[in-house]
Amino acid sequence: MLNFRSIRWKIAALVASVAIVLSALDLWLIPNRTARASEAELRERAGILATMLKEPIGVAMDLEQPPETFPDTLRTAMTDPLVSWVSVYDAKGARIAAIGAVQAPGSAADVRGEGDGGVVVSEAPIRSRNGDRQLGTLAVGLRSDRIAHRRADARRTIALQSAGIMLLGLGLAWVISARMTRSMAHIKEAADRIARGDVSARLSLRISGDELGDMASAFERMNTQLRELQETAKRVAGGDFTCKITGDGELFAAFRAMVASLQGLATRIGNTSSEVASAAAGMFSSVREQETTANQQNAALEEIRRTVEALTASADHIAKDAATVHEMAQRSLVSVQRTAEQTRLVSSHSDRIGEILSLIQSIADKSDLLALNAALEGTKAGEVGRGFSLVAAEMRRLSEHVMDSVRDIRKLVADMHAASHASVLATEDGIKLARDTAAAAAKISDAVDHQREGTAQVKTAIVDIVGAVNDTLTSSADATRSAESLLQLSHALKATARAFRVKPAGAKREATAPAPANDEADADEEPG
Repeated sequence: MLNFRSIRWKIAALVASVAIVLSALDLWLIPNRTARASEAELRERAGILATMLKEPIGVAMDLEQPPETFPDTLRTAMTDPLVSWVSVYDAKGARIAAIGAVQAPGSAADVRGEGDGGVVVSEAPIRSRNGDRQLGTLAVGLRSDRIAHRRADARRTIALQSAGIMLLGLGLAWVISARMTRSMAHIKEAADRIARGDVSARLSLRISGDELGDMASAFERMNTQLRELQETAKRVAGGDFTCKITGDGELFAAFRAMVASLQGLATRIGNTSSEVASAAAGMFSSVREQETTANQQNAALEEIRRTVEALTASADHIAKDAATVHEMAQRSLVSVQRTAEQTRLVSSHSDRIGEILSLIQSIADKSDLLALNAALEGTKAGEVGRGFSLVAAEMRRLSEHVMDSVRDIRKLVADMHAASHASVLATEDGIKLARDTAAAAAKISDAVDHQREGTAQVKTAIVDIVGAVNDTLTSSADATRSAESLLQLSHALKATARAFRVKPAGAKREATAPAPANDEADADEEPG
């Protein structure tokens, strides 16, 4: 389908318009000039004939010969095929002799208006031999029809020449514009590929020495730089932050700033994940020790319960059992105090984990802000910055995932802290009950008569202690599960941070790539 709005048709239309204007000027100017030149030539020719004839006619008039003899002299001028008529007028302007195929004007005054009747007229004054007086006028009229013929011939010739020149100009313009439009079509195709984001291949444009060649060369350079940015964006999307970006301009500066920010962010995430993993491992170990202690307390209290039942069954062994109760109460007091210390230690670890989680959340917030800024920079770049925007979106989703994980961990830590606080309260009750038990055992040895009452009180106290210890054991199990979940999340965070490369290959790995020995130690601490 022909596109009449293309450059090719516009150039052809321009050349045709110029050719038409020039041809019109030639058709108007050259034939008129040719006609004027022909008229001047005829007028000069008539003047020469008039000058040649006036001498013999002047002699005859000066000798006062009769006018009837003048035609013989005038007939010599009729040998010229262009002569229409020759006429002689006296001093008063009256015609006295004439010859020709056409009737000559009747007076000299009529001769001056004869030039508009298809005849070119030239006059020559006839003077006496001494030149003191004018005897008359000799006029020669030449046919001017050849002027119109020459004008028509000139117009036909110029029309043919103009048509040939216009066709030649159109052909040359068509050929030259075809080369230009092919180059521009290749450049347009390259621009469409770049607009679609396809910068993976070379453009292979034809580089000429004109402005289109300069444009094609500029497109080649732009495509090369965009292809380098695309490769860099792919590496960054894969977690490789060691790539170097060359080039000038705001786009390249924004890419370099983004990669530098991502490098720092990945390093901080790696370091923080290692600290979180270490703290989680310590907390998990402490919670497991607390659970072991709670199991021991439960076993001890079960023994006390059996002892109290034995006291109720055998009054003879009240004193011995009272001593045993006193001893077990002391042991229970020590165990409960140890449990309280471990519970306080767990609480302090929970506070430390909360601080670390606050640091992680701050880093994730900054990462989200950086990713948002990077997405804005990618949007400014337009279609060529689409890969850059995808990387920013991936970093933003990673930051949001980290913040979600931090919120989950913070909730678990809060639950663990509440459980530890409840365990501390229960342990303090256990300490009080253990002390009461020791006091009761001492009183039993002093007052056997209060044996039944004291034994019942001890049994009731032991039952309460067992319930408190069971609650502590349940809380310890919950804390163990929370610590296990926190440890697993910390290892997942370390694995995510380990996927980023912030230093070139062969360089010393830091927090983003922990040593294998540390990984094995963390694995040993995980629950089997």
